[in-house]
Amino acid sequence: MAPRNTVDVSVRSAGSTLVRARELLRKAKLDFGQAHEFKTRLKLGVTVSLAVMLALSVLLVGGDSALIEYAEKPTQNMRVRTFESNAKKDPDILIVNIDEEALVYGDLPPFLGAKAEDAGNRYAWPWPRHVYNKILRYCREGGARVVVFDLIFYSSGPNTNQPKRLAPVMGRKLKIDTFDAAGDDLFVMEATAREDVALALTLSASARDKDVRDTFAPRYSTLLNAPDAYRDQLVTRFGHMRAGMLPFPGLLDGTPDGMRGSRGTPDAERMEQFEGYRNAVNADLTLNETPRLMSLLPIAPREKLTGVGALGVVNGVAEIDGTLRSLDVCAPLEGQIHAALPLEAYRLWVLSWAREALAQPTRRADFARRFPGLAVDDAGLHADGRVYDLSQSLRNAPINIEVGTARYLGASAPLDSSGRMQLRFRNFIDYHEMPSYKVDPGTYSQRGGAERPFATYPSVSAKDILLDYDFIDQNRRIEAAEANVRKLEGELAAATDDKKADAQKALKAAQDWRTKLAPRPGKVAHGDPANLVKDKIVIVAGSAEGLYDRHKTPLDPETPGTWVLATALDNLKQGDFMHEQPRWQVWAAAWLAAAIAVFLVLLLPKLRHSVPAILALALVAVVAACGMFALQQWFAVAAPLAGLFAGLTGGAAAKALTEGRQRAQREAFARQYMGNELVAHVIKQPGALKLGGQNREMTIYFSDVAGFTTLTETLGPENPERLVEVLNIYLERMTDLMMSSGAVIDKYIGDAIMCFWGAPRDLADHAVRACQGALMCKREMERMQPLFADAVRGVAPQLISPDGHVLSARAGINSGIVTVGNMGSSKRFAYTVMGDAVNLASRLEGQNKEYGSWIMLGENTEKLVRGQFTVRRLDLMVVKGKTKPTQVFELLGEAVVPDFIAQLVEYWETGIEAFRERDFERALQAFKLALPLETDKDDFNPSRLYIERCKAYLEVPPPPDWNGVYVKKSK
Repeated sequence: MAPRNTVDVSVRSAGSTLVRARELLRKAKLDFGQAHEFKTRLKLGVTVSLAVMLALSVLLVGGDSALIEYAEKPTQNMRVRTFESNAKKDPDILIVNIDEEALVYGDLPPFLGAKAEDAGNRYAWPWPRHVYNKILRYCREGGARVVVFDLIFYSSGPNTNQPKRLAPVMGRKLKIDTFDAAGDDLFVMEATAREDVALALTLSASARDKDVRDTFAPRYSTLLNAPDAYRDQLVTRFGHMRAGMLPFPGLLDGTPDGMRGSRGTPDAERMEQFEGYRNAVNADLTLNETPRLMSLLPIAPREKLTGVGALGVVNGVAEIDGTLRSLDVCAPLEGQIHAALPLEAYRLWVLSWAREALAQPTRRADFARRFPGLAVDDAGLHADGRVYDLSQSLRNAPINIEVGTARYLGASAPLDSSGRMQLRFRNFIDYHEMPSYKVDPGTYSQRGGAERPFATYPSVSAKDILLDYDFIDQNRRIEAAEANVRKLEGELAAATDDKKADAQKALKAAQDWRTKLAPRPGKVAHGDPANLVKDKIVIVAGSAEGLYDRHKTPLDPETPGTWVLATALDNLKQGDFMHEQPRWQVWAAAWLAAAIAVFLVLLLPKLRHSVPAILALALVAVVAACGMFALQQWFAVAAPLAGLFAGLTGGAAAKALTEGRQRAQREAFARQYMGNELVAHVIKQPGALKLGGQNREMTIYFSDVAGFTTLTETLGPENPERLVEVLNIYLERMTDLMMSSGAVIDKYIGDAIMCFWGAPRDLADHAVRACQGALMCKREMERMQPLFADAVRGVAPQLISPDGHVLSARAGINSGIVTVGNMGSSKRFAYTVMGDAVNLASRLEGQNKEYGSWIMLGENTEKLVRGQFTVRRLDLMVVKGKTKPTQVFELLGEAVVPDFIAQLVEYWETGIEAFRERDFERALQAFKLALPLETDKDDFNPSRLYIERCKAYLEVPPPPDWNGVYVKKSK
């Protein structure tokens, strides 16, 4: 058998207070004891565990869309924000932000801002696309490896591209070539000049030009080696997207719109037309003479016409809570597979280094160290057991999907159950790493730099790049122009007379050109572009609030989409993704946690004992989740916590329905014999169940039914059941009232009740509670008289007095230091009180009959309640067995009483004072005034007693040494 609980012990140890309880105890153990058997508990635990596991399955079923994920995903966000740092971010990524400052700047160089005629030249959003040429030229000049535009240059038309315009020529409007508004053509020629630009592609359900969809988009497709299951996942996610938002055709084939008629002609003919077009652009007078446009020139020559280097998908699919944590490696479009933009940028990154290693054999060892698993020799790039000709730009390198892993050009990414890469987000960057801080640390704050910048990678405003590039271009032109002026000034000084005119003309032209440039060289904020972009992947994107490229991520609900792409590229380069926990482990953790919690609740004696253990297990789950996060593992924490909670709930419910119910029955059984106070004390302090006691100030109450002997003699012989009924009605109600006041029922002695206040629970107001309880019982006795009358009317109507009363009860109350505790033998004892104060309380109850009073108080009790109740001095008496007198009082009511009671007390006090001063005549008159005010004026009462005493002393005065003390000869 399992150890007995506290209630078992308390019931067994109730001592003499458990009258005839042995058989009841034996029956209770037989009825309820089986629930404590270990085997029974074990069977119950298995049953409850299975039920809880089944209930948990509702939360777990559904994979990534399971209900439990609504709780799990926020914890993942918390882990990222709390534990992730920025120390491991890839150093090769730089973000160029088209932020609010860039939009306000609008490509208006400050050296033009002072001119009123140029105030209207500021570009509004969307910018003419040739503005991006400056960013692109800056990056190339600084040695950037890849430039990624996280933008979709979706369409081209009159608003964005006007290589020919109507202009006044010699009084007539003619259509002429002028390229200052040919933004798209200029961007096409710049973006396709090298194979280092990647553009975005968004899948959508909208229609797209057939030539773009069917002719140009397939050129950017990717080979995919993957099982059918993976392809099915792609179709499920993207099958409804029948088209894509692709860049306009010129970016995909390198043909400016101004020469679109050459599409479909032989390559040589197209190249010849392109060269003519390029030369026309380079010679454009407006471009060459406008400071804000001249930095776009010259357009570089090329060997062949091709589109931009890469085109990648940027669609992101949010998870069940609307947060973007993962990214697909590719997506289908019109039967073709297109790689995600981060993979395409990675391909260009590898291609750039590989071509350098191919051209410079001394760099090949460095390439192999930079890209483990890849190698370059004269044959090309070696990857995945194959050799790729670099002239094909690695477009024929496939994405390989193998057992939950994607491999591409030496990089690998773990895939979750949905076939997506789980991104490892970096936390917010330290401001010391911001380019604007490195430019001038001392003025960083004055320039608006934040100590907690909203950035995860080094970023710079597009305004800074545009401004710096215009300054760089202007400074170069200023330097060249001023050098030319100095040279021509020297030539003029040395020229002969016949050549001075030509020299002056040349000098004047040079001076005129100089005046068209900025007045003075500008300060380039970031210095040499190589300081900022050397060997980097530069991502150009719109982050301004109005550009709407915002997503909910673990870092922030308004995360710029570029951060997601940068994170994926970072993870891909470093092989630093998060790993999803297999779903079977999530189920196992939840079920195991539930089973453990159930058994803890059922096997431990009390529910409160199991809660700390379950909380400790919950803490272990949380710590494990945090520890596994450091190892790049998404360890599920919501599932085991849900399992622990479900197990606790299920176990507690089972305990309540079995052991809890049985324990409650035992406790109720014990309370019937011991009372609430004692049972609560024993349960709280099991050590109290031993022999011993302590001294404590308490208040003791004794009550007895007046005339009970007559009642038993009348009802007992013929109607014993009616006698028990009347007595039980009386005891039931009196007990309830006393216990409601905080009393402990010590014992019943026939019709008598003994109870006390102040133990086992300390009660500072024990005397007040006793008086309140006594008054409640007195009032209740008045209210119950009709019940008693009804009970005896049919069998003994003579017991009903003329005023309708059947039973009355007298009480004695006394306070003092008593001994309280378990008293008896080791085999049988009771929790009770002993001492002089107890004996006096018993004597006071008996003395009520001699005085005609109902509730008699000892002097110690009166001192403790003085001012809180209405009392009157009854007498100075020496009770039987004592030698010292004690003053006794009668409790009449609360502090505020009816006027007649107050008047009674006033007359009484006058009379008792005169009586003790031996002025028996005056005392007699006072008591006669008090007599009509007595509540029992027709019966024997204290006023009638003292009237008799006064008359007796008037006839026979007491001896001279009389002090008013009455010595009692009986109890």
